[in-house]
Amino acid sequence: MTGFLDKLATWLGGPLPPATDAPGPTPVPARAGIQPDDPRLPDTSRPLVARLLGLIDDLEARAGRDAVLIATLTEIRQMRDDHLPRLIASYAEIPPAHRAEIFRQTGRSASYKLNQGIERMVERLQTLSRSLAQDDLDSFADNLRFIERRYGDDDPAR
Repeated sequence: MTGFLDKLATWLGGPLPPATDAPGPTPVPARAGIQPDDPRLPDTSRPLVARLLGLIDDLEARAGRDAVLIATLTEIRQMRDDHLPRLIASYAEIPPAHRAEIFRQTGRSASYKLNQGIERMVERLQTLSRSLAQDDLDSFADNLRFIERRYGDDDPAR
């Protein structure tokens, strides 16, 4: 079964990190391409890109500890390595003299539309983060209920 999971992981987004008994953060591969200080980005986009890349790093580290989350890893790697670079490249390829056409067509500037796209990706990552955290939250709540039932009553007969 492990061989199958390794093959599936490789096919979907790269090999799984080696299993270890020691807990700890999974190494995050270096980002290829986009950085918040990318000269093609308008100043208003830089904090959004930094937020997006930070969320990706966090999610990748959390998801990398669980082989069941291969689909999540695939999605966030695709966002980082393909979707974000393509969005930024398509923005940068519009000659500055023609960016006003975006405003005429949409009523919003090209940089505003770029930021909207990045914000949508950030929202998706926040949703994934909440989803990954839900199991931990549920487990913690279950443990608290157990402790309350087991130790919460001062009745010595228990």
